[in-house]
Amino acid sequence: MNEIDQLVRELYQAETPAAPSSEAIWRKMERLTGRSETRRAWRRPLPRRLAIVFALALAGALALALFPVYRHSPSGAIPERASAAELLRALADRGSPLPDVPRGSFLYSGGTRIILGGGTNDKGQDFEAFYRQHWELWVGRDGSWRSHTVEERKPISYPTERDRQRAKHYTEPVLGSPDEITHSLRAYRAIFGMTPNALRRLPANPRALVHRLLAAARSNSDERVSHDPLQMASLLLRAPIRPVIRVAMLRALATLPHVRRLPDETLAGRPVVAVAMRVWVHAYVGSGRLYTDHVLLLDPNTGQLIGARLVMRPGGGQPSAARDATCRWTWRQAVVPTIRSRPSSR
Repeated sequence: MNEIDQLVRELYQAETPAAPSSEAIWRKMERLTGRSETRRAWRRPLPRRLAIVFALALAGALALALFPVYRHSPSGAIPERASAAELLRALADRGSPLPDVPRGSFLYSGGTRIILGGGTNDKGQDFEAFYRQHWELWVGRDGSWRSHTVEERKPISYPTERDRQRAKHYTEPVLGSPDEITHSLRAYRAIFGMTPNALRRLPANPRALVHRLLAAARSNSDERVSHDPLQMASLLLRAPIRPVIRVAMLRALATLPHVRRLPDETLAGRPVVAVAMRVWVHAYVGSGRLYTDHVLLLDPNTGQLIGARLVMRPGGGQPSAARDATCRWTWRQAVVPTIRSRPSSR
């Protein structure tokens, strides 16, 4: 069993919910967050309200006393039985893992990713293969950004043996420059869904932030982003948002319906916690739809995003490495002084 097969199997060890559409997610969020904060139930005389608050506090204290398994350990470990929402809120309580990005500096993000690619061989036969890329991104507060991507020429694996055989007759094209730099505010907005100033003004209130997150996703021309709130969140986390917004982003994700927790795992030897969301998107080839399981891998000590995984499957049925497209990323982030600076090695 190769690495890609194993990732697919691990993702589907537990039962998962049916994939909602982006419209369903939006409607449910409006129901969840659109309620008035001054409902009639709270328009009561002050003494009765205080009595209710006291009773709730006493019940909460008894619950903590009776169920110690849900309490955090002295070392700050997150309980294994915590839900996705509880996990995200606990990580948010630990503060931002990154400092603010000063004017003139850049937020650096970089790592490796495994993607599904392919082409048409010299005999006119199509094939698919998994490739490893080394990617880096620099984003400034003035609208400047730089992307640097280097793809390893040799595939690391193939979905099927037929793909492997067809790839033997493939002539690699001459690739262009791996570097792309732009100072265009239009290009910046096309990627992040808003201008640099709008990014800095994002609200810290989780309810308001999740609405901005969903609105930015819906306005994105890339269907993989417009139907996937986690994809939009990971884009914004690569931008120089304020530290308070990084914390609020975790709390905002905790309010999203259909977000679930997966079993803890390791990434490059490091322990990580995993949260996932399943959404439907339109199929790019042929008719019908495919659903995407988007998994975020977070540092259990800081809450920083250090990896991600996508599993794209057409229709239903059991997972199959011959059909499923599994892509994954590793992340590393730091604030650097210039658009060509890299963080020092750890």
